[in-house]
Amino acid sequence: MSGFQGELTELGRATPANGNGCNVFVETYGCQMNVYDSQAIFGLLQRAGFATVQSEPEADVVLINTCSVREHAEHRVLSRVGELRRKRELAGLPQPIIGICGCMAERMGDDLQKNNHRIDLVVGVDNYDTLPGLLGELTGHVEPVQRTVTGHRSEAHYVAPPELYPVNNSHLVTIHKGCDYKCTYCIVPYTRGPQSEKHPDQILEEIRTVVAAGGSEVTLLGQNVTAYSWQQDLDFAALLELVADVPGVERIRFLTGHPRDMHRHLMDAIGRLDKVCPWLHIPIQSGSDRVLRRMKRLYTKAEYLDVVSYARKVIPGVTFSSDFIVGFPGESEIDFQDTLEVVREVKYDQIFSFKYSERPGVPAARLDDDVPVEEKKRRLAELMALQEETWNREAAALVGQMWTGVVEAEARRPAGAWRVRTANNRKFVLGGDGIVVGQNVRAKITGYRNTTFLAEIPA
Repeated sequence: MSGFQGELTELGRATPANGNGCNVFVETYGCQMNVYDSQAIFGLLQRAGFATVQSEPEADVVLINTCSVREHAEHRVLSRVGELRRKRELAGLPQPIIGICGCMAERMGDDLQKNNHRIDLVVGVDNYDTLPGLLGELTGHVEPVQRTVTGHRSEAHYVAPPELYPVNNSHLVTIHKGCDYKCTYCIVPYTRGPQSEKHPDQILEEIRTVVAAGGSEVTLLGQNVTAYSWQQDLDFAALLELVADVPGVERIRFLTGHPRDMHRHLMDAIGRLDKVCPWLHIPIQSGSDRVLRRMKRLYTKAEYLDVVSYARKVIPGVTFSSDFIVGFPGESEIDFQDTLEVVREVKYDQIFSFKYSERPGVPAARLDDDVPVEEKKRRLAELMALQEETWNREAAALVGQMWTGVVEAEARRPAGAWRVRTANNRKFVLGGDGIVVGQNVRAKITGYRNTTFLAEIPA
């Protein structure tokens, strides 16, 4: 485990010598940043003597790491708390200590312990180092000084121990937290705080730890990784160069970029560095300049399309994915058609699209949410149908090609097949004997089903 992990307890109260014999289960909702944070919480608690378990019924303590991007995500968490309480009651089992962590904890704070939610502990995104002490008190039947710990601390950067079996065989590494852009619809700057960089030496040491544990692929994470800037000296392109020089690292991915920070010298670096995977997830949100201004996205449709065009010139085999919001306040049918035009032009491999959901406290909440719900649903369905139509044409043209990828895991179906991912983030499944996770394979694409391709190894 990285030496930096050993320094984390100095950020908060002293941790107990042991976890009072308690088992802790962490349940994660939301983005990959939350997945990483949950792994960091595991590391903190394990070092303090708590046992972490993989299923909720085994746990004395259940921590729920939460998301606040949409209202539905928060409702799910509160419903889940009630479900956990009822399950224990019906089974005649002792009630667990339930704690809410993450963005929802940061946004709602003390309110989570009101209104019969039956939540014992609330800890925000920059205060996970207090969890061992707080849980030590609660499990030792000592009333803690406070049960809600929130507020942003720029110095609080956590280091997660490498996962034994990371999702998609890629180890997550955060490089910064927070965001300074403050798009008008977005709750993240308020729940995650202002942008704060992790020291590049800390990032590199964490990646060396991943390699020492047997990892060969890392995904660099942040609310906006492409805005990374260490003391005005080292930007994201330079950080990629440093990571690529770490012995044992074979593949580098990153999430998520902002179109405003996709500078040409960054795209040049991505195209030049063989270890950096040619897949760009660049959310546009809307294809309408008028809506983009109201969202405060700080770029135009033409500027976004220029990024895509330049990337295609300098990054061999590059693929794109994106996020979209339909039904933003004031979005007209003409605005929506501009969005569809972008989908037709870019030809994304994948999009993530959502109906606009108002979040309390953000600037867009002051706008009139004037697009009717049924119209939002219609636009979302039309957008998704267009993406499917566009993707089917693109995918059909790829059948017959030879692809190289890394085996990630056994496929869910068909039986005996393996899931493989290419550098540019396309997935295919194939059968075969003697295949192992982490192996590089070359295969011929024989068909596709949705966004997953079918393949076979030529005789």
